[in-house]
Parts: sequence; C-alpha cells; structure tokens
Amino acid sequence: MRKRRWDRHAIKAEVHRRGMTLLGIARGAGLEPSACKVALRRRNYGGERAIAAALGIEPSVLWPERYDARPVSPQQRTRLGSAATSQNAPVGWTSRGLP
Repeated sequence: MRKRRWDRHAIKAEVHRRGMTLLGIARGAGLEPSACKVALRRRNYGGERAIAAALGIEPSVLWPERYDARPVSPQQRTRLGSAATSQNAPVGWTSRGLP
C-alpha cells in the first residue's frame, strides 16, 4: 500500500470531508482566525498543530518537508528566523533594519 501524500488541497479537502472548516479549527484552538489558512501555504506552528490535531494525524506526516527528525526548540526557531532575515537585509543594515 502506498503512503498517502498530503498537499494543501488534500488537507483542506479532508478538513471539509470531516465537516470542519479551517476557521472553525483555528477558533477552537484559540488561534488567530487565519492561522490554519496560513499553515496550508507556509510554516505556522499553531495552525499546523491545530489542523493535525483535528484530523488526528501528526504534523510531520502532513508536512514532512517542514519537519525533520530533529526537534527544534522555540529559541532555535527564533535564532533561525532572525538569521534568515538578516541574510536578506540590505548590505550595511543591522537586525533592526537601521544602518
């Protein structure tokens, strides 16, 4: 038997098949209304976890490309995010965006 491949369309279809909405899942999890919708397009930990919990599937199964075998702490995510942002900043700018 082949492993099911999840893309954003399949995830959204499964949510609707089960009689739920992305907005309802977000509200039920106490998240911003758009959190689950955003999670379908890009990384949003809260939205990803809420969708996964609603479907009873691990986030790493739904989005294997976003999760590798090593867990990342919130501090590491912050460092990784600020490093990516600073690499894209114009030359001479600091992390606060000021020259």
